[in-house]
Amino acid sequence: MRTYKYKIQNHKRNHHLQKDLHVIAHVHNHFVALWQRHYRIYGECEGYKRPSAFRMIKHLTKLKRLGKYEHWTIPYSWVLQECIQRIDKGWQNFFAKRAKRSPKFRSRHKYRSMTFDGSQVKIETVDKTHGCPVAKIRINRRWYRFWYSRPIEGNIKRVTVKKDFVGDWYITFTTDEKGLEPAPKTGETAGFDFGLKDFLTCSDGTKYQSPEFYKSASKLVKRASRVLSRKQKGSNNRNRARKDSARVHLKVNRQREDHHWKLALELVRKFDVCYFEDLNLEGMKRLWGRKVSDYAFGDFMQKIKWQAQKRGKHVVQTDRWTPTTKVCHACGQIHKFFHLNIREWYCHNCKISHDRDINAAINIHKVGASTFGVEGIRLASASTPC
Repeated sequence: MRTYKYKIQNHKRNHHLQKDLHVIAHVHNHFVALWQRHYRIYGECEGYKRPSAFRMIKHLTKLKRLGKYEHWTIPYSWVLQECIQRIDKGWQNFFAKRAKRSPKFRSRHKYRSMTFDGSQVKIETVDKTHGCPVAKIRINRRWYRFWYSRPIEGNIKRVTVKKDFVGDWYITFTTDEKGLEPAPKTGETAGFDFGLKDFLTCSDGTKYQSPEFYKSASKLVKRASRVLSRKQKGSNNRNRARKDSARVHLKVNRQREDHHWKLALELVRKFDVCYFEDLNLEGMKRLWGRKVSDYAFGDFMQKIKWQAQKRGKHVVQTDRWTPTTKVCHACGQIHKFFHLNIREWYCHNCKISHDRDINAAINIHKVGASTFGVEGIRLASASTPC
């Protein structure tokens, strides 16, 4: 499967999309209430026939014939059926202990996405001589224009229309295209250590920095938050201030994601296998707080795993309990009583000075290479960088 994301042009007709979202939110809350009422009465009694997705869809068809719910008859009923199927799946996960909570009520102002079947949408391309080409898509019998930045490959299976917190609309196409882009093998492997001083330290001695985007924009964030807090709740001025605050956070998020994608692509192209340590990020957030969240190492791991999978490379995470910082990579001597302010230390056994982060990256490389093997890749032993 492959996804393509585009931005819908701002236009006054986009308020029809908002009306459709309000209808879907109303349907969602109605059937969540129905499920909760049945669960409150019958609980998890054996032999009780739970309201399945098929039964709820039949009930939805009957409700739309009533005058009270005549506004539920939007052109594409598949959207409402998909909403009901998600509610049913949420309850099934709750009963199977795969989810801690059952589906909850959602405000119509916070319901932000709707999904269509690929056969229900129609796309027409409009060529432009200047700038990005524009395409038109027909949703619920209305045409909307979006920036057609790259062609869609494969057959469209699902279409998702989503609104962000700023108020912009985006459309995502899911196709049956595999999306694999095999990259040439380099025969190189490396271990990486995540730190607060340097974002990543490679076992070959290279250090990758991460601009602290949230820290750089902290003044703008504080200013926008102060303006928002002074506005009266429920007023139009507060809504505008909320969007201004959301724009600041959105810019920080996009800057961070851009940096992550570029760094992940660089590492995947350079190395065939990348070894990382499995870290307790929640515990690190409790100790060092905002800086760990600003680096967003967990999000970076998701991106580099996707880049590696798409290009036929590998990303391996070693056990978090394996000692890497306190162990000398040359002789294997374990040194105790390490503090975070010690960035360089001297091994009295083999008489070698070590950089704390580089030594940890080399040990991660050794541990990963000893437990993982890939055909056609030369797993050379890690050595002291020049």
